Amino acid sequence: MESGIIRLTLGDWLWNASVAGFLNIIGEKDVRFFDNMVSVSYSCLKNFEEKYFSYFINTYEQTLPWFKLVSFKKTIEYYQETEFKTLNLQNVRDINLFIKDTAKKYINQNSFISAFKLMGIAEDIKILEKELKRITVPKDEITFEESKSSIIEEIEKQFKVLDKVIEYCSSENGRKYIGAKNVIYSIINNGWNGVSFLNPQTKEKDIYMDYKKYFVDEAIAYLKEDKKKYKFRCFTCGAPIKNLNNDMSFINQSGFDVSRKPSHIWDFQNDIAICSVCKLVYSCLPAGFVYVGNSGLYINANLNMEYNKTINSNVKNSVLTEGEKELSSRKIYRALLVALINQKIIRSKYELADVQVVRYESGTYRFNLLPETTILLIEIHQNELNRLIRTGYKEGNENYSIYEQVLEQVFNNQNLFLLINKLLHYKLSSPNSCYFHGGHIIDILKINSRMIQNLGGMKNMNKERDYLKEAKNAGYHLREAYIKKDPRTGKIPGISYRLLNALKTNNRGMFMDVLLNCYLYIGKEVPAVIPEVLRDDDEMFSTIGYAFVSSFIDGKSEEKIML
Repeated sequence: MESGIIRLTLGDWLWNASVAGFLNIIGEKDVRFFDNMVSVSYSCLKNFEEKYFSYFINTYEQTLPWFKLVSFKKTIEYYQETEFKTLNLQNVRDINLFIKDTAKKYINQNSFISAFKLMGIAEDIKILEKELKRITVPKDEITFEESKSSIIEEIEKQFKVLDKVIEYCSSENGRKYIGAKNVIYSIINNGWNGVSFLNPQTKEKDIYMDYKKYFVDEAIAYLKEDKKKYKFRCFTCGAPIKNLNNDMSFINQSGFDVSRKPSHIWDFQNDIAICSVCKLVYSCLPAGFVYVGNSGLYINANLNMEYNKTINSNVKNSVLTEGEKELSSRKIYRALLVALINQKIIRSKYELADVQVVRYESGTYRFNLLPETTILLIEIHQNELNRLIRTGYKEGNENYSIYEQVLEQVFNNQNLFLLINKLLHYKLSSPNSCYFHGGHIIDILKINSRMIQNLGGMKNMNKERDYLKEAKNAGYHLREAYIKKDPRTGKIPGISYRLLNALKTNNRGMFMDVLLNCYLYIGKEVPAVIPEVLRDDDEMFSTIGYAFVSSFIDGKSEEKIML
């Protein structure tokens, strides 16, 4: 076994992500890259179950409930070191919130309880949980100051209990088992389910032993077997296998239950099975993605094996080093842009046409093929995209990120005019729910113009002119003229609605009629950019029109961002 070699070759996105995850777990020791293949020693399977869980715990440590619980130790130490001199009423409320919504909540969860049983401390924790009680909170600051000494005594008692709980949880076994339970239900089950420790009927209580028996031991046994008489072939690597028992039903969104859904198979006879080594590698699929909340990301850079691992490591580092206040899905999108811009997609002599991006969102996989033109567009308009990061709007009770919606449509080569029309309608009807200004609309139009040109549109455009700037200035000056003529004018929203309707229906005649009446009303000459909408070019009409209307509605751009 020690002298044996496992060779893994690039394949489809699912396999490539699994291989990347496998390499993340075993580290760099005894790993050799050969273009589209990697070789590793059998020795990497020694204590693989420990490496498996350690990778997830180390990678996602600060996002785990376990970490939120044990990190309260610093708060306890701070108050003890300062002798509670800085304690105020709000601090007491915060401590109560931690006791109720973190400490008591977590240690009563089934995943924590099962971990405590594995550690042999379930009864001790149960006693400590009963001792954990909320601090008496005074009605106001005056009452707080009068009873501060008795409150501090209460807090000290609760801190002693919390200290014991944290001591148990922060121990080596605490991190090992509680951390493992956390990553199982927040990370690992994104990739696969229904077998080993994720099988509700499993008889093995120790999750490490369960994984070892089901995945690692079977892979080691398979590598030692004499396979000369095996008549079946692994669906993934083509290696000989004894039977078809190892199917791919455990892989989320890809595998299926061959016994319950035979209609998926030709002639209702299953011939899809994998070897035990491939089964082990597929169990590493969640380690090939980087996850934040309900979102995950993997870039299938399938030019060569080493690059596949490198670019996804860069994505992971970018995601996990983002600020904690960043919304989760935005972090995924930003990481993707960083990877595409800073880590240029390598070209081989065969010229890679597309980059496949796989996103995991709310239980499903979404796919995009990004051509070179899209990657270049993202690089050129990096500043415009960065300005959109904290923009958004509220629709009902939900907040939507403009940054995410723009990128989603760019990835799919969809023009942004409908989104722009919707945003400007919201700006007129619900300005307090809009976290963007006219300058952001211009940024979107710049991105959209480049995308349209990449697709062969806007051929009649004079590249020496800045149509967006001219249209924006014209809209601003028309607005100022209306305000000067009548400071209390209510005509701007009505005119804007008519212009937006003309743009949405692609009605140049209506658009020009409204504007000519406007300029007659203020007694000024029509700017030279306005007649450009009459060109036989729908994209030019929409681009100039929306730039004009955005500035006419908004005037000077005022910063208002989504928190």
